[in-house]
Amino acid sequence: MERRPLEAGVAQGSAVSPILFAMYTSGLIKWVEEYVSEAEGLSFIGDLGWVVTGSDVNHVVSIVERCAAKSIEWASKRGLQFDTARTEVVLFTRRWGHKKHLLAKLTAKIRVGNGSIRFNPQATLWLGVWIDAHLAFKEHHNRSMKKARGTEARLRTLTKTYGAVPERVRAVQVTCIQVVALYGSELWWDPREIGRLDDLQLLLYRQARSILGALPTTPRGPLMREVGLTPAPVILDSTQQRFTARLATTCRNKLMGLHRDPASGAPICRVVKKEHQQGRTTEGMN
Repeated sequence: MERRPLEAGVAQGSAVSPILFAMYTSGLIKWVEEYVSEAEGLSFIGDLGWVVTGSDVNHVVSIVERCAAKSIEWASKRGLQFDTARTEVVLFTRRWGHKKHLLAKLTAKIRVGNGSIRFNPQATLWLGVWIDAHLAFKEHHNRSMKKARGTEARLRTLTKTYGAVPERVRAVQVTCIQVVALYGSELWWDPREIGRLDDLQLLLYRQARSILGALPTTPRGPLMREVGLTPAPVILDSTQQRFTARLATTCRNKLMGLHRDPASGAPICRVVKKEHQQGRTTEGMN
């Protein structure tokens, strides 16, 4: 086969780009997993990631370096090149010790190509969710609530300026604000999270006042009943239950097949099974 240089490409932001990327890199995950059995590949549109588990940081670093080396090797054979400057590595741990304990681990260097990178000390954005080292999702919740409050304030100004019937205002409030505030809540919601629950409930009170044009001194109970907004605990519980049911439906058949063939099934299902079986303490993602 004769090779020729490619002198043209697709436009930035084109819908064709992620499709071509997914088609061209479709064999990468399977190829790397054959050489690095401890790794699990994850892919979504233009994002590729590796999830590994280990008993200590050095073990995790060695596996991640092997994943990076094999990925670069696979790409070079096909005329591709990964942007190592945009590569991130995140360390997840169940240990809730002093910050100095975690900082010491984050200084470890990971070789990627001709350079090296360190574990990200801050929360990392992955598919719209800010993930921290302890998987507490505090940063994600704070960012989501800040964005939702800003959106609510702008909508309140618009409805006051142009006027709208309460039914329409309520529909816009629920569609534009609650979706932002609740994004990723399936992962962090716990009935013991009183602070986060209060944050969401206060946002609902602000929405109720904006919908009816009520005063801040209006009793909250009658206000919520009049406007027809669902209380925060009910919203969070139902959102998490729907997510659990969807995950169980998606992975049930896959997980059953894994008992017969460990190499089959979706990567996330293999990660779930691996987590339950091994129960190790440290995770890293590249």
